[in-house]
Amino acid sequence: MDESGMDAESVAAPDTAVVLVGQNPTPALLAALTMPVGRLLLVCSQATLVMARRVAAAVDRLRSDRSTRVLSMGPDPHDPEAITALLERVQRALAGRPWYLDYTGGTKIMSVAAALYHERSHPPRSHHLRRYLDPHSDPTGAQVVDLRTLAEVHGVHWIQQRDPAPVRRFLQGGERALREAYPCLPEGELNGIVAEGCVLAHLRRSTRGRPDTEVLGARRVADPYRPGGSIADFDVLLRHRHRVLCVEVKSRAEDVVARAGWTVAKSRRVFGGATQVLFVYTGPVVEDLRERITVYNPALSARTVHVWHMDALMKRISSFDALRRAFFPSLGARSPAPVPDSPRPVPGPPAFPRHHPKPSEGPLLVTPLGGSRLGALTALHAHRPSRALVLPSKQSLRANVREAAARTLYAVEHPKRPTPDAEALRTYRDRVRLAADPVDGFDPEAVATAVREWIAREHDGRCPVVVDFTTGTKAMSLGLAKAALGAGGCATYQLARERAVVCLRHGRSALRGRAGPDWSLVLSGYEPLEGELARLVHGPAREQVEVELLDLAARRLAAAASGPCRVWWDSSLQDSSAFLTAQERPTLVLAFDDRAVGLAAPAWRRRRTPRGPRREVSPGGWAQSVFAATTHLSVRCDVAGTLVALTRPGRDVTRAGELVDWVAQGTSEGASGERIGFGDPNRPLVVEVDPRVPPAVLDTDVGLL
Repeated sequence: MDESGMDAESVAAPDTAVVLVGQNPTPALLAALTMPVGRLLLVCSQATLVMARRVAAAVDRLRSDRSTRVLSMGPDPHDPEAITALLERVQRALAGRPWYLDYTGGTKIMSVAAALYHERSHPPRSHHLRRYLDPHSDPTGAQVVDLRTLAEVHGVHWIQQRDPAPVRRFLQGGERALREAYPCLPEGELNGIVAEGCVLAHLRRSTRGRPDTEVLGARRVADPYRPGGSIADFDVLLRHRHRVLCVEVKSRAEDVVARAGWTVAKSRRVFGGATQVLFVYTGPVVEDLRERITVYNPALSARTVHVWHMDALMKRISSFDALRRAFFPSLGARSPAPVPDSPRPVPGPPAFPRHHPKPSEGPLLVTPLGGSRLGALTALHAHRPSRALVLPSKQSLRANVREAAARTLYAVEHPKRPTPDAEALRTYRDRVRLAADPVDGFDPEAVATAVREWIAREHDGRCPVVVDFTTGTKAMSLGLAKAALGAGGCATYQLARERAVVCLRHGRSALRGRAGPDWSLVLSGYEPLEGELARLVHGPAREQVEVELLDLAARRLAAAASGPCRVWWDSSLQDSSAFLTAQERPTLVLAFDDRAVGLAAPAWRRRRTPRGPRREVSPGGWAQSVFAATTHLSVRCDVAGTLVALTRPGRDVTRAGELVDWVAQGTSEGASGERIGFGDPNRPLVVEVDPRVPPAVLDTDVGLL
């Protein structure tokens, strides 16, 4: 079996590959460079045309042995019929000849519908023609990419293509030559150049002779908003295959903590998700510096942010193998999933229902449990099953899921009754099963097998089967959909933006009613807020976030809502040390039935220690706090949540807004404007608030969205 997974008995190797392109262009680029074909068809929606064209341009520049063409499925990336119709045209144009499919990119519905069509239109034993790049994949196309290409497919360009002149001077002649060439530079700036040059030279020595590895000196990113300006910069860049290590060199340990979040945000904007950050500092050794970063922002894990003292780096990273073990240990760590010898037998052709099951029919439901538990709870509301299996992956948060599921089912069936006690909920809890063993979220066949076995045990032939694949990986979603269709059931996806359910067999239908999930489960660390935040937060914590703006926004949004609104607050603001990280989370979360609006208002002057002085925050630091809060809410609420960032007039709001918009471009279909919206949890809305004349956006009736 060769690298692509083909074996000698498989169908003839195709010369055409279809690659789905989503908001992150890196997987599509790697697939396009890896596929052993002469013809590439890059399939996207209207919203990702720009991404697809960037990928096509990069492939044309790097590989002369293949042609590329961009095909759009139209404006709706959640329309399974549109992607299927496009692939049918491809199939006809190829006169039935086989073709590869990489379904890593695109929306989940695009990926699942494309993979299912590919399976139907190809003969048995053609599973090796469908490809999915999981986070541990190490595709051969990664050997020919470079840092410039990875940046360009993300719409980023360097201001200069060479290392800065002072750094080049240091590399050529050492510190003495640098001082002679630049005698007027301040001592601190000279020391910084020397430190950067030492790290750059050391990394180049450690990677010498590696054709799949690249090390660049300082680079500045061209500012799309201000011609001639820079919007981000990097001290040193190291690429091994398609993984990138962005290196920042600091002289003070406290600068590492303050800059970590913004460095991660800009790194991922420029190079995508396969990016890590390395901080190298030259001052006194601080033993718990790495831990301080996690305390400041729990999302900045040791897996993505490394902190090394200069002396330790020079001593321990003495070879390429040492460097790879320290920063790229996951490459090749995952073995390919075993390929079955033959398709799994299906006991007779399934009989599909003529219509999508109504909640009154009490369907049998399977729903995955992803990083956010909210998707599973809203699936229970949408389908109202008589029995349900909640299928966790190894990354899922499983605590209290059955209890929350029981409460959700009870609230759906008895909307006007108060929540009962545990004894009264027993019947509802018994309707929900949590799979004992988590599945491999990157193995669609393993997922399909687990679901098939449960359906076979539980299905009595009378109630319809529904499998909801809203959460989880795309490979997991494919396995869920295959199991549903093989059992004659419906494979569905929830569209939060439209309050609709898309069934791969029956199309789109409106959600019935609005879910009332157990927000105490979703918002752990938050407590219900009665009254105003200013009544509960005192002392230095009042200066970490703009309490007055938060209370004002919550009050107006709650008053404008035509339906119920419950406000939750971040209780760490009352902790004598945890309040220092409050700006990295939404301070308030307003729950409108099954939707959540997070409110963040990072202060422009804040403390770094409980009793330390208040310091000015840069626009980049403020923007990073907004993105940390956005990520925090997204992990909990996924597409059912959106973040509103509040700031007073008079600060450098324009620049901070530009930075927020620039980072969000990598994951968004475009600016949302001055309105609250759902469906894109990674794009925060920045609102300038004058308490004397509050903006109209704070009078939005979120209950109608």
